[in-house]
Amino acid sequence: MDGLNRLTAMQDKVLITQGMQPFAQRVAKRLPAAYVPLFGSAADVPQVLIDGGNFLRIPHPNAPAFVHEVLKRCLDREISVVIPLGIQELHPMAEARPLFSEYGIDVWVPAVNTLTQLPVIENPPKQMPLVILSADTVIVGKRVNRQFDGLSGVFTPSDSGDEIALCCIAD
Repeated sequence: MDGLNRLTAMQDKVLITQGMQPFAQRVAKRLPAAYVPLFGSAADVPQVLIDGGNFLRIPHPNAPAFVHEVLKRCLDREISVVIPLGIQELHPMAEARPLFSEYGIDVWVPAVNTLTQLPVIENPPKQMPLVILSADTVIVGKRVNRQFDGLSGVFTPSDSGDEIALCCIAD
């Protein structure tokens, strides 16, 4: 195996939904090199982007088979992490975390019972700092207050660091 193939084999593919949106691109740029971002979108994606291999079409979150279609694409493309960013995607993907986990795929969104209690910021501006969490691991940003341990997703902390808000894109 040559060096490039070894490097690719050691990287996790991450599906970031709402991939045509600037916030999704910003999240991807913040990920460490160990993660290879792929972008999913229910919006029209130019065929040239699909052909390039970094974009894929996913159904709208209101579609009956949304979760299963996203899972199928993850399995087809060997994706190990999904970061749902659309406000309408959060609850279905939170509910589907156990299903994805059965296939070795992490869904970086809070658990359903936690999701309903978190403040949400839609379309956060660029100047807001981001913290990307996967359970007990800080992927991007600084560790926030210990009370937020176990959370997964893209967040922004308050100025004091005592509170955290989930970041997403308005659908």
